[in-house]
Order: sequence, then C-alpha cells, then structure tokens
Amino acid sequence: AVRKDPPLFTDHPAPDAKRPCLDNAPNDDIDERQIIGLVGGCRSTAKLVIGLALFAVLFALPLQIHLLSSLQLPPNTSEQKNVREDEEDDGIPHYAKEGVDPIYINLFKDAKIRSDSDYKHSHREGMRGIVIGPTEGNFIRNTYKALQNAKRIRRVLAPTSKKDRKWKLALMASSEHISLLNSCGSSQQITRTEKDGEIAGVILKVACMIWANGTLFDNVITMHDTPSLYDDHAELRQGTSGYWLRALNGYRLAPYTHSLFLDSDAYPCPRVEALFHLSDHTLKKYKKYWQVPSTHAADFAIGIEQFPQASVEHANHWIPGDKKILTDFNTFPERNTGAVLWSFERRVAHTFAHFIPLVSEHIYKVVATQKVKVINDQTPFRVATYLFRRLEPDFVEHQIPMHASCRTYAGKADAGTDGFLNGMYPLQQDGKHCSECSCTPCLINHCSSAHFVTVKGYKGWELDIPANVSLSK
Repeated sequence: AVRKDPPLFTDHPAPDAKRPCLDNAPNDDIDERQIIGLVGGCRSTAKLVIGLALFAVLFALPLQIHLLSSLQLPPNTSEQKNVREDEEDDGIPHYAKEGVDPIYINLFKDAKIRSDSDYKHSHREGMRGIVIGPTEGNFIRNTYKALQNAKRIRRVLAPTSKKDRKWKLALMASSEHISLLNSCGSSQQITRTEKDGEIAGVILKVACMIWANGTLFDNVITMHDTPSLYDDHAELRQGTSGYWLRALNGYRLAPYTHSLFLDSDAYPCPRVEALFHLSDHTLKKYKKYWQVPSTHAADFAIGIEQFPQASVEHANHWIPGDKKILTDFNTFPERNTGAVLWSFERRVAHTFAHFIPLVSEHIYKVVATQKVKVINDQTPFRVATYLFRRLEPDFVEHQIPMHASCRTYAGKADAGTDGFLNGMYPLQQDGKHCSECSCTPCLINHCSSAHFVTVKGYKGWELDIPANVSLSK
C-alpha cells in the first residue's frame, strides 16, 4: 500500500545529526540507524527539559518561601486552646496574672486550698449576725468599749430574749480578755485587777454587769494566737504586727453566714439591720438596697476610709507587682475595716477571708521595711482586696454607702471626709450639727472620738435606761 500523506522527514540525516524524539517519528520506513539517532535526540531533549525544570524550581523557591511567610495563615486553634487551658488550670484568667508578683498568685492558690478544706464547717452558727471585734491589748479602750457597744446593739435591734433573737451577736476577743470576763466575781478576777493597773476595779465591775455571765452574746470567739514577729516593720503606736495579723485572720472565723464586723467604737443606729439587704437576696427589700458595680448580691460589702489613698510619699511601695502594668493600684482606695459585711453563701468570700492574712503576713515580713512601715490593718487589707478582685473576677464587692457607714472626723482640717460638709450630720434648727440617730442617715457611726451620736438621748449602754424606753425604733 502507498501512503497518501507525505513523510515527516524528506531525507535521511547523517547518523550524528540531531534527531527528533522517537515518539514523534512515523512507525514505518525507519531503519536501525534512525532508531539509534532518534534515541540520542530524545536524550538530549530530556536533558534540556530537566535543566529548565530544575532552573525554574531553584528560581521560584525563594519566591514561594517569601509568599508563604507573608500569608496570614489561620491560627492553630487547638494549640492555642491547650496553651490557654494550661494558663487557666489554676482558675486564674491569664490576663489577670499579667504584672502581678508571682508570690501573690501562689498565695491565692494556697488560699483556695485552705478554703476548700474548711468551708463546709465554717459560718454555721446562724444566718445573720453582728460580730464586734476583734479586741485585745488595753482592756478599757478595746474590750470594755466592745461590751458597751454590744449593749447598745442589743437595744437597737430588739427583742432581747435569746429565743426571739432574729439577729445574733458575737464577741471576738483575745483569750486573756475572755478569760478575765469568764472570771467575773471570782478571786481570780481580783488578782488580775491588782496585777493589771490599767483595769480599774469599778470599770471591771461595770464590765461584768454588762457581760451578764456571757448572756449578752450568742457566740464568743477566741482570737487565734499569732506572735509579733515583725514589729520592726510595724507602726507600734497603732498596734503590734501580731495584733493586726490576728485581727486580719479573724474574718475567716465569722460565725454567721451573713456577718457584719464592727469595731468596738463603730456605734449603730436603729435600722442597722438594713445593711444585710446588700448581701442577702432572700430578704424582701434586697433590690431596694443594691449598689454598683453589680446587681448580684454582695459577697463582701464595705465603706470607704476617711483617707481614701495611701501616703503619696510611699505610694509606689505597696504596688503588688509591675508598676508599669498595675497602674490603677495607686488610685485604688482604702476601705474602712471598722464596718465590713460578709456573705459566706458562696465559697469565694471564704477564700478571700483566707487570702487576706496570707497577703498581710507577706507584706509585714517582706514588703514593709524599717523605713516604710505598716501603719495598721488597712494597708495589707487594701493590697489583698485589689489582688483578689483582679484574680477572682467572679467576686462581688459592694460599697456600703458613705452616708450609711459613716467614717468621719467632722470639722477637723487635717482629716479626710467631713460629715459636717457632706450631709452625714445635717445642720439643725438650733444651729448645731445632728448628733442623734433620728436626724442622721448614718446606720453606723465610726467616729465616736470626734462626733458621738446618741439614740433618743442615750448612749445605749446605760444601766438606768427606763424599761419603757425602746431604742429600736
């Protein structure tokens, strides 16, 4: 048969000439020499193609690397999640730890462990009550004054019989003072009186009458013993390091689910029980008393201190971490520890009560110096509150309104808040400022040395108040 299409090659090149690849040649009329030539040409072409391909790869590789590095690839969410879980496995959000000295984070973890171990057995003596103290040291200035205040509280709360008491009352004092009261009328008491010249016999006699064999109180709590190991870092005119550490350790011993701690000289007015509406959502008037920043019932409520900020001279000394990050610490105000309301319905408050003494001891031992000393309980209390609010976002603090928990030295130029100016003690028709519960909004008056407030003309602990005079309304 004769091919009708022209042959691809019109002539036969020499054996050493370059030839096309074998696949491109027709299958017929090719002799052995052509086959050898075609194979050689194919090899040359293959080498050229491989070389070009290799050049392209080498040229393109840097460009590919550059492009890959510039791409915004989606994050590996699983890895990020694992890192985040590792950071939060201690219950502290990672952002809350930023700038905080690691020692405080460890103390926070320690407080949670301690809280878990004893919460179930704490604060079970009643639903609501007032705790006076803790007191120790000078009996007349502290525990005797606490007895007087307790008598007043009983009268403004009423009724007084244990069977009908809706609001309980507790005393927290040193073992020495409680032992002295328990020995009222005994020879041991006389011996103590003769030995301790500061306790006049007549005052001790009145104290025993108010004590009434302990029936004035529903609960009496002995302060835990804490030695004064850091007095070289304490302003001793305000109290020893041991005293303040014992006092700061007292909150976790609160006997009631809702416990209002009052200093011995923080005198209440009738209706003081209204403060419990800040923490107890079961009370009918709860929503009428709530305070910012949260509509949740308070785990902890406290008033402001008359001096809201620390001394400017040592302001940065107490910052619990990086000064460049914890920039809000110096504007974080001090609280008035003379009136503190706790709700232990949630464990978080009990953890805070453990955290306070741990932070306080660290501050006395490590942070304070012989030059920059701890003045009283409010310095470590401020640091602990600032940190706990940061590390435990679920914790709810309310402010007891300034005109409910009144802390003032009215009319004194060198003091902070002035109740004569801000309406705590309004000016009366006789030209004098209010000094009676009936004309002040204050439910607690923590300023007795500057401005004492009476109830219907009585201090509240007099032994000769007529039986038909009620101080509860």
